[in-house]
Formats: sequence, C-alpha cells, structure tokens
Amino acid sequence: MQSSNQQKGLFHSEADLQLARENLQREPIRGALARLEAADPDPLARACLSALRGQVYGELEAGYRAAATLNESDIIRESGNQLEDVKRSLGWLALMAMLRGHPAWEASWFDAITSILTRFDESGDTLQALWLGALALAAGILLEDEPEIERGAAVYRGAVEQLIHPEGFLKGIADVADAPGRYEAQVSGCCALVLLAEMAAPLGLDLWSFESRAVGVITAVTYTHFYYFFPEKWRWEEGLTLERARAIMRREGAFMELVNRRNPPQGIEQFLAEQRPLFCAWGGGLTTLTHGLSPPKKQKRWRFW
Repeated sequence: MQSSNQQKGLFHSEADLQLARENLQREPIRGALARLEAADPDPLARACLSALRGQVYGELEAGYRAAATLNESDIIRESGNQLEDVKRSLGWLALMAMLRGHPAWEASWFDAITSILTRFDESGDTLQALWLGALALAAGILLEDEPEIERGAAVYRGAVEQLIHPEGFLKGIADVADAPGRYEAQVSGCCALVLLAEMAAPLGLDLWSFESRAVGVITAVTYTHFYYFFPEKWRWEEGLTLERARAIMRREGAFMELVNRRNPPQGIEQFLAEQRPLFCAWGGGLTTLTHGLSPPKKQKRWRFW
C-alpha cells in the first residue's frame, strides 16, 4: 500500500498548501486566512488552526503552540456523549498528523494514538460505527498499521453496499421515524464517509469511486445537499428549518469543500457563498483554505509521432 510523503495532514498535501500560498490575496483563500487568524475558545480547534498556520507560513513557533495545547489537553476525556468523543478524537489525530516532521513531535504520542484507538467499544449506533471507521483509518495512517487502515476502508465499503439507499439517505441514520436530529445525523454520516475516502486516496485506495448498485458516497452527499436548500421537504423529522440546516452545515459541513473539488453537486456555488470559510477540527480542518481552489488542469502535450 503506497503512502505519499507529500501529505501534510490526514486531509491535505503540500501541493494543497502551496496552491493556497500562491493565492493568498484571492478568494476564497483570503477569507479563510481570516478564520485562520481568529481566536477560538476550543483547545482542539485552536491547536488545529495553529498547526495549519505553521504549515502555511512556515512558522515553527505556531507548531510548538499547537503541540503545547495537545500536551496540555485531556484528549482521552469522556464527555458523556461517546459520538462526540469519537469525533474529537479524530480531530486530535488530525492535529498529530499535521505535526509529523515538526521538531515538537513526541514519540509518546504513539501511545496516545493507541489509547484513543482502543478506548471505544463498537456497541454504538450506525452513525458512530462510521466515525469509528474514520478513527481507525486515521490511526492506521499515523501508526502505519495496515490492518487498521483496512478496517477503516471496510467500514466505508460496507456503508456503500448496505447503508446508502439509492435515493441517497443513510439507512439506520436518517430514516429513524420521528427521531430528532435526523438531518444532522445524515450530514454527519456523509462527513465521516467523505473523510474516509479522502484519507484513503494518498494510500492508493480509491474509495471515492467505489460504488454498489450504481450508488456511492456522492449519492448520499447530493441528497443531503438538496435538503439543505429545501429543508421543509425533509420527510424524516418535523420542523427542519433553513436556519437550522445552515447551522448544522456550519458546524460539520467542512467536508463539502472536499466534495466540491472531487465531484461538485449542482448548485454548490450558493452553498459555498453562504458557508465559507468552512472549518471543522474533526471534519477536514480549514478546508476552504486547503481545498477551496482546484489545482490547474495539466495541459496536454501534443505529439506528431
């Protein structure tokens, strides 16, 4: 299984950073830089933004600040909401991935990764299982543990084969009748799947194009994207409003920048105009900065022989 030495995190590469550096005064990069500079009360978010700042500007001190926050934080904390704990654990792994190669890297973090990986049981619901798959893949990448990488990839393939309905809703996640938070759960499930596909790509695992019954992750994302604009048509729960749909995406919709670069759904320009800059510490990072622009297409070289 191949691995890219150009990866600067779980979700972005040196090429992504260089594209941003070359366009600091161009939107949406300029707007994302304002978010990069903003203070954040959440230590996880603050550390992730600091580490990214260090990568963008080549500031070692920013990386040291991120590492200090990591060392000072209780990353194995239990909040009483295990799904949120799984997500935040993925965020801490994403931070560690950005600090690989930095002088502040500590070998003891490998023990922390193992502790994170083994702290959660698999008795949770279907949505939590998707996030545990993303956590396994992230840990596998950092530990160079192929069984964990394959475990995460297997969760993704199983979701495509069994969970994504041909219409696009996630079975057992969105279609829980009269349960609150069904749109939020659909968004979160799509986020976990997109992150799995993006993390796997540099390893030579093409999960983005994996389909079953002509259904794939883009099917689920397109469905979710549609109801962002038409929440009153959402049939899985009462009372979904545009304001609430926007707030849900603002919290965990950073993955949509990854989708936009890979396979943009129709009308995503309006979504991006409303939501940028997109940031989620566990959901891809400051993706408007790392993925807000697409790399220029390579020019074909014509030959006469």
